[in-house]
Amino acid sequence: MGAQVQRTTVFLDRDGTLNHDSGYITSPEALILFPGVVESIARLNRSGSRLFLVTNQSAIARGLMTVEDLHLIHQKLREELEVGGGWLDGILFCPHHPEDTCDCRKPNPDLIQQATRELNVDVAQSYFVGDKSTDMKLAHTVGSIGVLVMTSQFSQEALDSMKHQNYNIGFVASSFPEAVDWIIQDARGRKWNEPDKLVKK
Repeated sequence: MGAQVQRTTVFLDRDGTLNHDSGYITSPEALILFPGVVESIARLNRSGSRLFLVTNQSAIARGLMTVEDLHLIHQKLREELEVGGGWLDGILFCPHHPEDTCDCRKPNPDLIQQATRELNVDVAQSYFVGDKSTDMKLAHTVGSIGVLVMTSQFSQEALDSMKHQNYNIGFVASSFPEAVDWIIQDARGRKWNEPDKLVKK
């Protein structure tokens, strides 16, 4: 793939983006990936992009699971990706309750800032793929290119929210594989100092 793709980072939401959002995912067995996710993540890996999972997991604060349970869930995710030749370069999560007013719960920027500080991520050349308005707001806040996937019950709300607020979504995809197709194509030709424009399918 082109060198331009190799300088990009892709942040990924989890529930509703990579897997079915059936409520709180509290066990490895409850993590069911959407079709094409494994292959698409492997494509991003091969393109040279760095991939970081960024996820809110308030089930920990609610007492529905422990941090160790979350690690087991993500171990399953890593194993499924590995079978398809893919991997994640890092996993960042917020364990707090929405009422805790922490700085790391999306759409707050602390998790992305952590990646910038500790993992040498250039957020100015990054994409954020998610299904919720919190994902798209976070992308806007940190200067990442938001890619909305219409794969959950929250996706239409996110699209409507964009129309009424002062932020853009770089692309709206019907599926995660379609989002990856667009990211790879866009990263090859994008002039990174140009503002992104809304493109919708």
